[in-house]
Amino acid sequence: MSEEQVQQSPYIYYKMTNPSQVWRHHKTLNKYLNRTGKLLVWTKISVPPLGFEDFIPYISGIVEFENGEKMPAQIVDCEESSLKPNLKVVTVIRRGKKVNPSEIIEYIVKVRPAIK
Repeated sequence: MSEEQVQQSPYIYYKMTNPSQVWRHHKTLNKYLNRTGKLLVWTKISVPPLGFEDFIPYISGIVEFENGEKMPAQIVDCEESSLKPNLKVVTVIRRGKKVNPSEIIEYIVKVRPAIK
């Protein structure tokens, strides 16, 4: 994936360096809200990448949306024991990582189990 493609993706976290980048990124997130799909596979992350130490352990997986598009996503609002293949999930917007008080809060798309 090119740097430009990464920066345009609502699903991949990357370091935004100024407020205008963050604003442009956040402005596009609402078109990804409430998309439904199914969980294909998942894993629990115990050794996180830099910046995500405060979220461990967390669950990450591959989701397939109704249009066939697949994406990696962090899975929130559930325990690993409640996950199963083909579990219906929905996209939500959540904080990307913990930041210092002087830093900009960045939000990204994550998924959670759909409410029945």
